[in-house]
Amino acid sequence: MTASVAQGFQGPFLIGLAVNIFLHGLATTQVYLYLTMYKKDRLWLKSFIVILYLLDTFNCVVSIYYIYNALIINFGDEANLVRGNWAFAAGAASTGVVSVAVQHFFAWRAHVVTKNVFIVAAIVICSLANLAGSLATTVGLALDPSIFLVPDLRIEVSIWLVGAVIADAVIAVSLVWHLGRHKSFYPALNSTINRILRMTVQTGVVTTIVAIVDLTCYMTNSMGNYVLFSQILSKLYTNCMLSTLNARTPHKYDGSSEDEVSHGRSNHPGVVVFQPQRTQPEVFVQVETHPLADMDDKPSQGMQYF
Repeated sequence: MTASVAQGFQGPFLIGLAVNIFLHGLATTQVYLYLTMYKKDRLWLKSFIVILYLLDTFNCVVSIYYIYNALIINFGDEANLVRGNWAFAAGAASTGVVSVAVQHFFAWRAHVVTKNVFIVAAIVICSLANLAGSLATTVGLALDPSIFLVPDLRIEVSIWLVGAVIADAVIAVSLVWHLGRHKSFYPALNSTINRILRMTVQTGVVTTIVAIVDLTCYMTNSMGNYVLFSQILSKLYTNCMLSTLNARTPHKYDGSSEDEVSHGRSNHPGVVVFQPQRTQPEVFVQVETHPLADMDDKPSQGMQYF
């Protein structure tokens, strides 16, 4: 019985934790690159990145403590394997908070790009549902740690993951749709717009797919697979946001459409002209003159210069 429980839940949790730590290492590298390359970014944005990174670190720490407590400290204790603890509950809360923070950041970006209040409101509402579901799950686990192997929190977890899926989908669709309009207006700038589109699609689709798979595993009572994908969700959100920021050219990020490209005026009202930032190559030519002497001529005719 002990082996089957550990293999069915703690085993997948440990695999997910390994991926979690690996993605945290990638996030650490991205945070370092961001803080060294974009020193002129606004203070609130840099503070936001640092806080998000600390939350992700906390998520790693509590997850490591949970699995160490279950498999090492309480080794051979069958009753402990089917019970959660404060660390497991804190991991669920930190995952929800990180995902909501990243979704609100992209909601702000969607507002800057689209100026559409309804799109932003949809993202924020779904994101808040995501937060409410994660906190309700945390409270339920804290009140009764024994229910974490049984889908007794189906409503809370469903609200959590469904909110995350819808918010991610709205973010991806809204940004792709808006930038796609500029692509049709300015076919000469396809390379720049395609780069932004690829980044946006990858950011939204990756987290959406993982959240859908996670929700499906929970609804089908596949708790091992559910906890495996839950372990990597927060790190995916953080890495997607950091990769989006680090893909910019290193200049001030002020929330305008000039982050990746500059903008000018257009004949189409309300349309921003995207112009790729290019640096013209410079060629330096150094000319040297050397005296040439003809030894057979007279001294007065001996020097000629080029």
